[in-house]
Amino acid sequence: MNLRVLLVNLCFTDEFVRFTREFARFTRDFGHFTREFERFTRDFARFTREFGHFTREFIH
Repeated sequence: MNLRVLLVNLCFTDEFVRFTREFARFTRDFGHFTREFERFTRDFARFTREFGHFTREFIH
């Protein structure tokens, strides 16, 4: 294997490792976003349900 091929392979490997790290970071951040969105959805559903109870009591 000549030096040029070795250097190209090392550069490719370095870029692949960098891409893998960035993708892992993106995946982790997306997981946090998903959990926060799930929590928001759950809280909004609770608010909607309680507001519906309040409205029914207020009308009757």
